[in-house]
Amino acid sequence: MRRAVFLDRDGVINAYVYNPEFGTVDSPANPGDFQLLPGVAEAISVLTHMDFLVLVVSNQPGIAKGKFSPALLEAVTQKMHSEIDAKGGKLDQVYYCLHHPEAVLAEYRESCDCRKPFPGLIREAAKNWEIDLSASYLVGDGITDIVAGTAAGVTTIFVSPHKCYICSELLKQNANPDYVATNLPSAVEKICELESGGQDSSTRLEQVEFSKESTYAQKHIAEAIQILQQLDTELIERMANLLAEVRDRGGRLFLIGVGGGAGHASHAVCDFRKICGIEAYAPSDNVSELTARINDDGWDTSYANWLRGSHLSAADAVFVFSVGGGDAERNVSANLVRALQYSKQVGASIFGVVGRNGGYTAQVADACVLIKVANPSSVTPHTEAFQALVWHLLVSHPRLKAAEMKWESLTTDPNTLVPVAR
Repeated sequence: MRRAVFLDRDGVINAYVYNPEFGTVDSPANPGDFQLLPGVAEAISVLTHMDFLVLVVSNQPGIAKGKFSPALLEAVTQKMHSEIDAKGGKLDQVYYCLHHPEAVLAEYRESCDCRKPFPGLIREAAKNWEIDLSASYLVGDGITDIVAGTAAGVTTIFVSPHKCYICSELLKQNANPDYVATNLPSAVEKICELESGGQDSSTRLEQVEFSKESTYAQKHIAEAIQILQQLDTELIERMANLLAEVRDRGGRLFLIGVGGGAGHASHAVCDFRKICGIEAYAPSDNVSELTARINDDGWDTSYANWLRGSHLSAADAVFVFSVGGGDAERNVSANLVRALQYSKQVGASIFGVVGRNGGYTAQVADACVLIKVANPSSVTPHTEAFQALVWHLLVSHPRLKAAEMKWESLTTDPNTLVPVAR
């Protein structure tokens, strides 16, 4: 059976909207009002790569109350999906209860069992997805969420930035959450902690403890130091040797990524060509061809077809920069997955610098450097920062470097160097 994390929507995934005309706070009524809360997309991405189903279960009576149309609710939902997908996460399905016992529209006026605090939505999802509720979680910011989760038999995490203001009401309602968190990212940290006993935690670092006075910059740098100390230097050395072998046999190097990974790919092409003397290319550098392939063939096959058009062979290599590494089963970063599947088919070497557990890239690569998780809320910035460090290390590695770099060639007088304090 599958395991799931059920998420309430408003107040957990997105911010509530303040209406100054009426002085009310409510759900977003249109896509323009929808705003993800900080760290939410990254936290959901962590759950996605922990092999949890991520399901939204939310009361949305706005249509029943005449506040917005079904089309607007659908547009808000699509915006939620797209913003989370862009960060490597995935909502597997969204379940809404549209009913309300006092609805102004008769077709929605119903006292149903799917409206929280009843557990109907959770049980419906469990039936659809064959979910083991006893091994699943619910994260919500309302009393009704906790009551519904408790009734369904899942582990409940109550989200509140002010932990005590509603505690007395929770007790009155006999809604005792199993855990309390300040927001969704901290709830996901708790889930990671709870899962570490039964899950492979090798890609996750022990959480750094900070004082209340610590600044964000201090925390971020401390986490970066922790990640840096855990980089697998032996694997990086092996990758340098394998890349040198690609060059020695006359092979080419194709670098692929999406978003920040595409930016790394473009920059790395320059350095592998100029410094290492490796014939290197990136599909994202040819905007005309890439967009034509996306338009004609679709996004999922765009990189694979580009590699096919480049006559990728067993002498060549493909190098991936990705936060999650792609997921074939969940259809995450499908264009990278398809490209790697084609690379395996022709026998090309595969390399990667990837975050979390490495995803599909780590499964098929000849050498894949993992950027471990120090903070689930900062997976993307840390991963993309260390991707740059690793490939800059590679192009300057004595096994690969074939040409002097400009500034290093100019700096011959040690007195011109700025000393580092020790």
